[in-house]
Amino acid sequence: MKLFAMLGRVSLAVNPIALINPAAFLHPVQAAPQSQGQAIAQITSPTEGQALTGLVTITGSADHPDFARWEMAYGPDPNPTDAWQPFASGDRPVINGSIGTWNTSVIADGGYMLRLRVVRKDSNYDEAFVRGLQVSNSAPIGTPTSIPPAATFPAEQPTFTAAEAAQPPATVMVEQPPTSAPEARPAQSNQPQANAAARRNTATSSGFDARQFGAACLNGATLIVGLFIVLGMIQAGRWGVKQFRRSQKRRP
Repeated sequence: MKLFAMLGRVSLAVNPIALINPAAFLHPVQAAPQSQGQAIAQITSPTEGQALTGLVTITGSADHPDFARWEMAYGPDPNPTDAWQPFASGDRPVINGSIGTWNTSVIADGGYMLRLRVVRKDSNYDEAFVRGLQVSNSAPIGTPTSIPPAATFPAEQPTFTAAEAAQPPATVMVEQPPTSAPEARPAQSNQPQANAAARRNTATSSGFDARQFGAACLNGATLIVGLFIVLGMIQAGRWGVKQFRRSQKRRP
């Protein structure tokens, strides 16, 4: 009897809970899923066609329900080879905030474009571009000021009294300097030139010609050598004849 009484008390304690929520014991409560962001890739600053110098802060939004990271890069404009240089990245979504700082002082002046890439967990991505950006760090600062025109004043008019106005104007005499008639120059003759030519011809005819003297010496030496050769041949012939005669006489 005591056992039945205890079971009855336990059943009375459990039944109210089952009456309030009968499914509490059949389906346990699960945690609510976290809220996911919207798919967005947007650059709000700088804008297309803007001129940039120095450090430029890039603002915009980068988010996705399956967000992994975002990347910022710049490239030439136009960009036919699809060449990009990354300069900023992040692993947290950004909504209307800073998404990197671009240092334009380390690149050459010219046209550029920006690219924001929002990468998802499956490695796919969304992109946003800003084109027509002009980097001009070497442009001159300011313009030369214009020089104001010089002030002009009216010319002073001379004033005359009645007596001075009645007097006739004075006549100014201009004295011309005396001119001298050109003197006739005596006619120059060609006699000195002719005398000089005659002296040169005389010196040439009476001068010593070394080439002719050398040729004469060579001819004389050749003649002397020829004479010695002839005389030698004659003496050799005589000596030969004498030796022949002596040999004939010695024979029995």
